[in-house]
Amino acid sequence: MSRLRSWALIRHEMKALRDDPGSIVFLLIMPLLMMGLMKPLFGLSLQAEGFLTANGAEQAVPGMAAMFATFTGSFAGFTFFREHGWHTWDRLRASQATTLDIMVGKLTPTLVIAVVQMSVLFGLGVVLFDLVISGSLVALSLIVLAFSISMLSFGMAIMSLTRTSLQLNTYVNLAGIVFAGVGGALVPLAVLPAWVQTAARFTPTYWAMDGFLDVILAGAGISDVVVATMVLLVFTGVFTAVAAARFRLEESKVYVA
Repeated sequence: MSRLRSWALIRHEMKALRDDPGSIVFLLIMPLLMMGLMKPLFGLSLQAEGFLTANGAEQAVPGMAAMFATFTGSFAGFTFFREHGWHTWDRLRASQATTLDIMVGKLTPTLVIAVVQMSVLFGLGVVLFDLVISGSLVALSLIVLAFSISMLSFGMAIMSLTRTSLQLNTYVNLAGIVFAGVGGALVPLAVLPAWVQTAARFTPTYWAMDGFLDVILAGAGISDVVVATMVLLVFTGVFTAVAAARFRLEESKVYVA
């Protein structure tokens, strides 16, 4: 019965996302455009690092995929803000759905979107930008999943700390740019100052990019990305702890469409 309640919420959230295709287009079209623009520059950077056969897609594809995956964190938060905007949150709380039902039903679609978005971008990177993945696709998938989960929990943490949807959107987008810039997604880490390279380790994007580049450039397998995967799960635990400590079901939120 609990599973049916979660499934009903999942269908509801998927319908809401289907009715707003602009966000999905943003997550796919924009990173593809940026991949095409950044690929030549990244190619020169990678060749200077000693990867003489690199064409730039090795950095551009995972970098833009990781950067835009960060923005999916706001999707998780918006699912809760929308209920307040529609004045249905109290009714949902009063229903037979448990807190676990609500969380599973609302967060599963966002996780699916994040995983599919990154997977599609990697696939299109191979087709459109001649990306060559020399390592294990399973290892790459592990990083995709772990990073997607960490961004989902990050979105929940920010949602728990904000009162309006505008605040949520601002903070998640700002964090996405900072994570991408410092973490080596927007700019190759090797060209950044030493202090930034040190600070990068405190961002989930750094560990995602570390795993992606190991698989793509160094032919890494599953055992080689265990550390990056575990660190991403640690970030997930921290973000989840913040969300659990701060989020209150009875707290009022303001949704601005």
